[in-house]
Amino acid sequence: MLEDPSSWRRLVAEYSELRHLRAGMTPHARGQRFNGMIAELLTAYGLRAKSDQRSVGELDVIFSYAGRRFILEAKWERGKTGTGPIAKLQRRVEQRMAGVTGVFLAIKGFTDEAIAEVDKGRRLDVLLLDQSHWEAMLSGFVPPQELFDLATDAASFHGRAYTPIDELLRHRTETPAVTPEPVATGMDGLLRVATVRAVDHSDGRRTGIGADRDGSALITLEQGILAVDLVARRSRWVAPVFGCSNGSMATADGALLMTRGHGVGRWAAGRLTVVSSGAARLDDSHLLANPDGSTWCLDRGSADVTPARLIRLGTQVGDEKWRELPFAVTAAAWLTSTRLVVADGTDLFQLSSQLTVERRLPTPAGSVLALTALNEQQVVTLLDDMSLVLFDLQANEHRPLGSFSISGHPGALMRRTDESLFLMGRHRAKGGHVTVAEVEIVGQRPTDGGIAGGPQPQVGGSHSRVTPVEAARPARGRARASVGAVAAPPAARMPAEPPVAADAARPVNQSLSTDERLAEQRRGYADGMAAAVALPLYALEGLVVANFEIATWLKPWRDHWDRIVSGQAVHGETLPDWIPPIAQLLGAHAAPPRVAHAQLTPAVAYVVGFADGLRAAWQDAVRSQLVPGDRETLSQWVRTPPSQPGLPPALRTIADLHTAAKRARRSRTWTWTGRSLLWLLTLLFGLSEIIAIAITVTGQWEPNTAANAVIGNACFSIPFAGLLWLAVWDLRRLLNGGQPARRSPTPSQTSYEDRRMPVAEAASTTTEPLAEPPREHVERVLSRADRGNPPGEYAAFSASSGMYWTLTGINAVLIVLLAIIIPTTDIPLVAKVLIGLFAAFLVFVAIGSANMARNPTTLEIGRKGIQIYSRSGTYWFPWQDLNRVEVMRLEGGTRHLVGWCPNPELFPESNSYGGRPRFLPKLKAVAICPLNILHTRRHHVDRALQTYGGSRYRSPSNS
Repeated sequence: MLEDPSSWRRLVAEYSELRHLRAGMTPHARGQRFNGMIAELLTAYGLRAKSDQRSVGELDVIFSYAGRRFILEAKWERGKTGTGPIAKLQRRVEQRMAGVTGVFLAIKGFTDEAIAEVDKGRRLDVLLLDQSHWEAMLSGFVPPQELFDLATDAASFHGRAYTPIDELLRHRTETPAVTPEPVATGMDGLLRVATVRAVDHSDGRRTGIGADRDGSALITLEQGILAVDLVARRSRWVAPVFGCSNGSMATADGALLMTRGHGVGRWAAGRLTVVSSGAARLDDSHLLANPDGSTWCLDRGSADVTPARLIRLGTQVGDEKWRELPFAVTAAAWLTSTRLVVADGTDLFQLSSQLTVERRLPTPAGSVLALTALNEQQVVTLLDDMSLVLFDLQANEHRPLGSFSISGHPGALMRRTDESLFLMGRHRAKGGHVTVAEVEIVGQRPTDGGIAGGPQPQVGGSHSRVTPVEAARPARGRARASVGAVAAPPAARMPAEPPVAADAARPVNQSLSTDERLAEQRRGYADGMAAAVALPLYALEGLVVANFEIATWLKPWRDHWDRIVSGQAVHGETLPDWIPPIAQLLGAHAAPPRVAHAQLTPAVAYVVGFADGLRAAWQDAVRSQLVPGDRETLSQWVRTPPSQPGLPPALRTIADLHTAAKRARRSRTWTWTGRSLLWLLTLLFGLSEIIAIAITVTGQWEPNTAANAVIGNACFSIPFAGLLWLAVWDLRRLLNGGQPARRSPTPSQTSYEDRRMPVAEAASTTTEPLAEPPREHVERVLSRADRGNPPGEYAAFSASSGMYWTLTGINAVLIVLLAIIIPTTDIPLVAKVLIGLFAAFLVFVAIGSANMARNPTTLEIGRKGIQIYSRSGTYWFPWQDLNRVEVMRLEGGTRHLVGWCPNPELFPESNSYGGRPRFLPKLKAVAICPLNILHTRRHHVDRALQTYGGSRYRSPSNS
């Protein structure tokens, strides 16, 4: 299995450099690099391999596979390899334990004498491989594991150390029979099925369709590529190469291109040549013919393996060139030599020569299995219910053509001429037969400029009129097709392998009429929009990474739920609270078979609409600048530690972000209002103090006494000093990006790379939620100076500072009033002194209340434990010391976070300083923190406790 697609593609490109000795490389340096390339290729395919090993003799490459050990000698010389180097490898094999196999890889091949003498008079323990074998492995046409199995079988059973690659892959089997089989329904004149035949003796696992130059259908079967004459009912093997997959393609020179494994091969004159690498996923390469005569291979890509690519084939492995597509696709076809049409499973996209999206064309309800272009304007798609739909790209219209009583395979649609198609599937009444239909589109001409009229065909049991593309979209759903280039959205596709329960419901879903499917799709769209705003961002990030593939996104969570209900989960693992509501909507896609939700089997159209709704809600959030649109930026943003109290980004929802955005706008308005007033008052009192100083210098106080001068200056200097302190603090806050210089604990020494967050898990298809921290016996420590939780893995909730800011404002107003009263009223000097002292006291009160507003009580809930920062100190509750945690109502009806831990009596029973934990004698527990003082909603605290506390957190026992 190919485990490292990136390294594989790099090695393919590097092979071309080695062949042509580019960048000043010498033949000797090429030979040394060739050893490392072989080891890296084997490693990319999951084998344990090392290069340039020295022991008893120097070994170029060593590796093991299937319990066998191999030592490999590699030669890249100008001429063929003779007997001497092979004999040297045989001696090295004899020096080692029995069971070691030697492999000699010579790029230029071997002399006839060397091949004839390798096994003469001795046990055969060496395999001989040449450039064709190497390129078959490198391209993935024959993965290394399979090649070594085939070569070992040939040596073991037939005594051949060297077997050409086409002999290793050649099959010897009888030719399948061709029998008639009716499969077409609902043609009504728009389609004419010329002949329909079923090909017997096929298991159908590796099937594809193509067209030969003489008009015959080329069918890819497990045994090879079969040419079928549908009229004469004859068949013959044209490429007896077993293991090929998907469609084949006839070239102008009479050769035949085929795909196998990860690569592309060429069959001509009875000889096989590997010409190019293909898709990163096994058996997922699809050949495309460009109108300019070039041949391309489509790598459809996937969220968990590699992006989609278009690969232009060369004449030899390494000469191919690839271009990355903007999103994963299910099918593609060239319209012109530079324009391409692709399907993402639900919609069509027209791409420009730069592979940017020019327009989007929503399709009827259903998943697009295959498509083919009739001409520059018209495209035919094959949906998952085996119905054909004709699209006119220029008119933005589509028309259903008909349906077939066969079940299809991806890529099973092939254009034969401008007006006829080959369609392949499996007949529902014939378990192992492959059905081929040659379909003629009646009345279609490339110059028609539109879709021909005529009787309306039957699709899915109901009649459908010709409608514009946008009429098929759900409410508030699919975007109107536009001509301008736009960024391509992620795909919203149904997976290739849905849950078993969903498979059971598929015949029911296929019987829905077009109107019913559209209604289901609209309902799913509305439910998806509503569900998206309530999902935490770590779940949404996993959905974005999965390209909005519902089953791929939910599979790890469904497996985790199954382990919980079966009792196989790690102690303390809990199910996220967002999973059951999703399971109520999507049934078996989210719930395991043991759960009642799994009995629900939603229609395919509903799931497609649900994915569309999730995608639309996400795009709305991106357009509103609530979340980053780029995946890499999104991943970094979600993992960034929070700069303000509240939930970390990973645990927030789109609804939380909307609420926070509204609150931030209101806060900015009030902040700038107060800031303007503060700076204005500071300026006024500063000018007043300057005037007071000038009056004092000129002696113009009435009466001009020292006491009167001191009091007059104090009336302005003291308020000015307080206001100036607040103004400087506010200016520092403004320069700090709106964040005050808070008193915070010392950051933990946990490295950023060692953090473990739920978002990192959701982004992987094999991830599960956070497990309960291990229970270890540690010495009880009440306080902790530094932060106990790793950066970014905690939720912080601070007490409301609004009351203290209000008190600060009231004191500032009183100070201003008193400062005005002292110089303007005719009262005794003693009264003025007392009022001045009171004003000074208010200044200190305002400064103290501002400090309390800046440093409120803070509750932090994280992966390591719970931490409290209060005015009386810092208190630390590691999860190892907490048996359970609950949210309870205590005296006065106030909700508290209560924890049960060893030695709770170490905490005082009173809370005179405010905000610190206290002992509850009746419960033998600790009231960790009152929730009413926290400036947050209680469900945010619940979400943090459930995420980080695991099974230690219990729902409120008294609400």
